Amino acid sequence: MYQTGGTIRRTLDAIHHHKFVLPAIQREFVWRAEKICRLFDSLMQGYPIGTFLYWQVAPENSNQYKYKFYDFVLDYHEQDKPHCPPLPPPPIPNQPLTAVLDGQQRLTALNIGLRGSMAWRLPYKRGEEGAFKGKD
Repeated sequence: MYQTGGTIRRTLDAIHHHKFVLPAIQREFVWRAEKICRLFDSLMQGYPIGTFLYWQVAPENSNQYKYKFYDFVLDYHEQDKPHCPPLPPPPIPNQPLTAVLDGQQRLTALNIGLRGSMAWRLPYKRGEEGAFKGKD
C-alpha cells in the first residue's frame, strides 16, 4: 500500500535507531561524491527523488537467525570502511524492523551527507600521502 513519506529527519532518526535496516540481499553502497551532490541539488531545488520500498519485518523474523540484516554506512571510507556494518543486537529481542528494499543508495547518501563523512581514493593515487579526498 502506498503511503506518503515522512521527513528526512525522521527517516535519518529511524536509521540511527536501527529501525530502518538493510537486508543481506542489498548491494553495498556504491555512489560516488558527484552523485550524492546531485541528490542534494535535487532536494534543494524541490525535485522529487523517487519512492522507497520497505519491508515490514515481523517481530518473530527480526532476530537475525532467520534473516540477516545490516546497518547503514555512516562514515564511508573507500579503503578502510567501504562495507555496511553488521546490525548490532537489539536491546529487546524480536523488535519489529523495517528493511529497505529500494532506496538504500539514496538513504545512505543522505545519512553520509547530513550525519557522517566520506573519503574516496583520487584517480592515479595509491597508498601515498593525499591519496584520499574527504575525511581521511
